[in-house]
Amino acid sequence: MCGIAGVFAYGDTAPPDFSVIHRMTSTLVHRGPDDEGYRVRGPMALGHRRLSIIDPAGGHQPMANETEHLWLICNGEIYNFRELRDELTANGHRFRTYSDNEVVLHAYEEWGDDCVAHFNGMFAFALWDDLNWRLLLARDHFGVKPLYYADTGAELVFGSEIKAILASRRVTPAVDPAALELFWHYRFVPSPGTLLRGVQRVPPGFRVICDRRGVRCERYSAPVPQPLSETSEAHCVTELRTRLTRAVERQLVADVPVGMFLSGGVDSSVIAALMARNGATVQSFAVGFPGDEPLSELGAARDVASWLKTDHHEVTVSAREFADELPACVRHLEEPTTTTSIVPLFVLARLAGRSVKVVLTGQGADEPFGGYHRYLGERFGAWYRRLPSIVREGLVSPLVERLPGQERAKRAVRSLGNVDDATRFLALYALLPEPQMQRLLGQPRLTLDERLAPIEQWRAGVRDLDPLSQLMYVDARLSLADDLLLYGDKMAMAWSLEARVPFLDLELMEFAERIPGPLKLKGGECKYLHKRTVAAWLPESIVRRRKMGFGVPTARWFCGELREFVHDTLGAPHAAWRAYFAPDGVDAVLAGHRSGRENYERQIFALLTFELWHQQFIGGAASADDPS
Repeated sequence: MCGIAGVFAYGDTAPPDFSVIHRMTSTLVHRGPDDEGYRVRGPMALGHRRLSIIDPAGGHQPMANETEHLWLICNGEIYNFRELRDELTANGHRFRTYSDNEVVLHAYEEWGDDCVAHFNGMFAFALWDDLNWRLLLARDHFGVKPLYYADTGAELVFGSEIKAILASRRVTPAVDPAALELFWHYRFVPSPGTLLRGVQRVPPGFRVICDRRGVRCERYSAPVPQPLSETSEAHCVTELRTRLTRAVERQLVADVPVGMFLSGGVDSSVIAALMARNGATVQSFAVGFPGDEPLSELGAARDVASWLKTDHHEVTVSAREFADELPACVRHLEEPTTTTSIVPLFVLARLAGRSVKVVLTGQGADEPFGGYHRYLGERFGAWYRRLPSIVREGLVSPLVERLPGQERAKRAVRSLGNVDDATRFLALYALLPEPQMQRLLGQPRLTLDERLAPIEQWRAGVRDLDPLSQLMYVDARLSLADDLLLYGDKMAMAWSLEARVPFLDLELMEFAERIPGPLKLKGGECKYLHKRTVAAWLPESIVRRRKMGFGVPTARWFCGELREFVHDTLGAPHAAWRAYFAPDGVDAVLAGHRSGRENYERQIFALLTFELWHQQFIGGAASADDPS
């Protein structure tokens, strides 16, 4: 696990010098405190910060092939490197290290740009081909590892984090107004955009190629899940158990201690149980909240830790600590978010980072196995749409809208009436209904097609699947990659901690996405098949435990202990948000939450993190001029 950065002067411009790449790479020390390496020659400058996990002695980067015309910097792990190494060795390739990353060089020699499709892992890498004067950037299939770039028209600047790109001084930080609008529609900025104008994120399963013809971004991983020919429960359960076991075995490979983020839920618990079955001494780490807070997961985590006899560690986060840690979280995340769990995860990673360099997590199981309630809505939504419109729009919708604090239920009802699949999916993400969105942002700059584009990008090729399977497929590449995995990586790497996600093992995911949706949600039960699968390894009490998610009591805190923090952050006369959002729209959000009529904790958190982000990445108070 590492941090990478580089500059490729592909146009008519002076080659980059060492001071530039050193400045960029220095912003990534937290991602790689163990080693640093550089190569500056001709038009290409490469920088690398290393967190040594596999082959600490032999994995120094930038790494070259035997003839030294290929140079690699890589962030992440190639889990199937042993199988690839055997195949490549049989084809005549000779390896000089035991590093998993070296297979990337030889795979490129063997398969060219298509090498990326052969990798089962989490990775973001840059490979410079000096012989052919071309640069290849690539991000893993599901976007576990981040990778950003900026094309100036003469140079391609890239890095594991946006801070590295800004340190190049090739990009002037400014808000992209179209991305800001998409943020409110999706709760995050969808790839390939970011909130900074001119800075792009490589989407999951994409590669960027830069040569004398310029820069192009293309998808390399686009397998369409073909329905299984054998769909009996017994067959699916057997296959899933085999593949999940292999995934955990692969991701336990490390030359340093490996721990576990343990919530007590079914997903993290089964990963911990499989770690223990592999003979690993499990160090588990859990986070919660003081007192008898109902959202705290500490009790459930203790039960699992006691059952597995793990070496268990805990930490709590109070309301005051939440506010104190938030600016640092935003600085590491590098963009606003609506996900309040970034703070407890940041604190948890700090705790784990004192003992281990690697943790396994339970992230990534909800999307392929149907863990969210929105999947039940999609599964049975066709029945709702068969109701007469007078019932849906004249009775059900007004009744739900009057329910106090039920933000998710209201969003579900607003979305379910849409006949068009993509429009319905977009309504599931939206932070506010359209009238309130316009009150906050003004008249939309983007057309409906432009707003739907991030969804349609991932639906291309899978529109023949049933709508439920389409939604799960889209979620696994959109909200998972651009929200959950993004903050999971950055909050962990802030403390030089590698977070691995066994549920996103390529072999496991390729099978899981071929299972029919109704089998995953059988009888209206979320994750039905998944629970059947893990029941072989877990007590019934854990399998049947109610899903809590990674909840934070911010709904209550924003009206109580953190009310002053919200006011101080957003209430200043020259606050940055005033240049982008209408004051009466912001006031409506704050008043609606404080009255108890609405649960606007996500919307308030979006405003808070935008304000803190703007202060750190753009400047304190924004200009009153039009931000466009």
